[in-house]
Amino acid sequence: MRTGEITTSDFQKRCGTRIESKCASCSALYRGDAFQVIRSGLIDPQTKLPKLVTMVTLTAPGADRFGKTHSRRLSEDGKARRCSCRGYHNANDPLLGTPIDPSTYDYEAAASFNANASRLFAVTIQKLSRILGRKLQVVRVVEFQTRGLVHVHALVLGTVTQKSLALVVRGGINLRSGRNIAAATSNGWSWGNECKADVINATNPERAIGYLVKVVKYALKDTGNGACSHYDHGDKMARAAEKDLKCDNSIFQCKHGVRRKIWYVKSVDETTGKTTVSKIPFAFVGSGTKSSCRRHRRAGEGWGFRGHVLAKSRNWGCTFREVRERRQKWAHGNKPQPPAHLIVSWERLRAEPGTSTAPGSSPP
Repeated sequence: MRTGEITTSDFQKRCGTRIESKCASCSALYRGDAFQVIRSGLIDPQTKLPKLVTMVTLTAPGADRFGKTHSRRLSEDGKARRCSCRGYHNANDPLLGTPIDPSTYDYEAAASFNANASRLFAVTIQKLSRILGRKLQVVRVVEFQTRGLVHVHALVLGTVTQKSLALVVRGGINLRSGRNIAAATSNGWSWGNECKADVINATNPERAIGYLVKVVKYALKDTGNGACSHYDHGDKMARAAEKDLKCDNSIFQCKHGVRRKIWYVKSVDETTGKTTVSKIPFAFVGSGTKSSCRRHRRAGEGWGFRGHVLAKSRNWGCTFREVRERRQKWAHGNKPQPPAHLIVSWERLRAEPGTSTAPGSSPP
């Protein structure tokens, strides 16, 4: 029977973020799930030892493509080298990653490269798989550099030589087949010069576990504005990312959306007197709402990058869903059960006659 009474209750719900700087608790939970997902494909279930794996690193183009930025590099003896601005920077300098000349820095090109990084990595793995003659098992993580551009760290099962990786990244003649291999590109973009493949032998499990922890650590880092938010560099990157992104929503669903109209134009032929009606599609961008859609929000926060930071191939191992279901099942199975009957007994303490009340005891 309904009584019409309304009861309210408060409960806590996880935000579910992976970024450690936003929520340490949810990030720790994501770290454990990501560790199990990567470990499921890296560790042999029979021997409990790491498999033969190659750490592949793919970087963004250099300063000659986008513009020079303030940087801090160390020499072999650990001393800081001179920056392109002819000065020296410490590790906490807010200028690191910002352009030396913001007026000539190509922000739109930087946002465009971030947007095409996921597709460029997929094309690279496809070409590398055809050259090696086997289907690759790979897990990759995207890390934001200080200047805001992304580069990729990937764990590939099996051996990937530096020559094979250079052949895919730069192009050239395949010595095995004699065919000319074109460089991996996506929408006109290719990788930078600092690309390497580091083979980790199964006899050295410490290095494999170290790379596993390293990949998980990269997945917890912030993207976009959290990577380099000094001065107005982040705002310019976000605006460039939102500018190049195409949105099919209406102006009432996204402030960057497009509203389409059709104009009907009548024309009369002077000789025949026949009237024809032609349709002219017209589109304009309005500001019917102050909010952005999900695609624009992800592009603005990631400076053009809209994909997942951590991704894997389907043949790698278990999925995040399987790991989370296993964790939830374990948590429900090991939840402590309260007793059926709870008996609480208490007694009131009284001071003896002629004595004062002791601190912390009940008064008489």
